[in-house]
Amino acid sequence: MPRTDSSRGFRWKREVYDSMLSSRAWPVRLPRILLGALAVIAVGRQFAADLALPDFSPVNFFSYFTILSNIAAGALLIRLGAAPGRDGRAVLEWLRGGMTVYMATTGTVFALLLDGGDSLPWVNTVMHHVMPVVMFVDWLLVRPRARIRYTSAFAWLTFPLVYVVYSLVRGAVTGWFPYPFLRPGTTGGVDGVALYLVVMTICIALAAMLVAWLGNIRVREPEPVELPEGQSVP
Repeated sequence: MPRTDSSRGFRWKREVYDSMLSSRAWPVRLPRILLGALAVIAVGRQFAADLALPDFSPVNFFSYFTILSNIAAGALLIRLGAAPGRDGRAVLEWLRGGMTVYMATTGTVFALLLDGGDSLPWVNTVMHHVMPVVMFVDWLLVRPRARIRYTSAFAWLTFPLVYVVYSLVRGAVTGWFPYPFLRPGTTGGVDGVALYLVVMTICIALAAMLVAWLGNIRVREPEPVELPEGQSVP
């Protein structure tokens, strides 16, 4: 069946959109590099500020989920902006989806469960407000280059679960917990911590499914090849 003018127009608009907001386009690559660098610089600036504190511990500093997720998201954005390439795109898209989930977790947990904290004001804004929005908008605007299986999306929960185990074990040994909801003394005991973790695990799992779905529905499928009239595929 011949293409109609409307279908040609839609295809043209889609091609323009894809060319402007593809992973290899500079309008995407440059902001990724700059915003990724902003996240890394924010973490570095906070580290430098905390060095002056008498009880500063580098291990404690890098035991915050916020710090780890911002470093990872910033490094990934820089990598995607500097060398998007074609090789390994499935892995990169899987990592991008995971970083979107982790940064959404960072922003949501901060908004609902934490106060302003002790971070520098602009660093706090970057890590808890700007970067979660950046990763989500990047996921929505830049069409993923590969589908993500929902079983693979569930694998995004591995890092938060490993982080929680590490935090609880280390906290039991040292008495220091990165967040109040991980500290039995402030949540009504072990049962309170367990309740927080179960609810958060469910929410992160739902977020993972949502991110995977939002990506998969926008993956561009290869268009069928149009053959000259009377010719068939061998």
